Amino acid sequence: MHVLDIENLTTSPLPTTVEVEQTMTEYRQRVQVGPLDQFVVGVNPRSLIEVGRGIRGAQILTRSGPDGADSVLTEMAVSDRIDLRFERVVIGSEDGYFAGLVAWLTAAGVHVTVVTRHGVLSWRLYVATSDITYLDTALAA
Repeated sequence: MHVLDIENLTTSPLPTTVEVEQTMTEYRQRVQVGPLDQFVVGVNPRSLIEVGRGIRGAQILTRSGPDGADSVLTEMAVSDRIDLRFERVVIGSEDGYFAGLVAWLTAAGVHVTVVTRHGVLSWRLYVATSDITYLDTALAA
């Protein structure tokens, strides 16, 4: 399962369809995606149409306000008991908000990968996981 805070991954609070498509191309080049993988994407309501055009086939959740996308994604993960349904969860974000979700999934035996960009990953999320993939690996070289 892929749980994506797309605004973090695109580095834009209001990503365009082109930015979303470019980010998802980069994502698929760096992250293994299987034919049965599910995508759940969190966005603020003002980004819903652009994101929906850029990521087809994903479940899109929306909530406004500070940490809106983060909170709606975390609530979905807990209420849908993804800890019982998936062996691997990829969280695409930089936010420390997801540290608790990572700890909960890891304690349940789920392998968690965090996908982010260099220089923006929160310390709380960094220490919560042992598997980090960076989208912008060319910048690190």
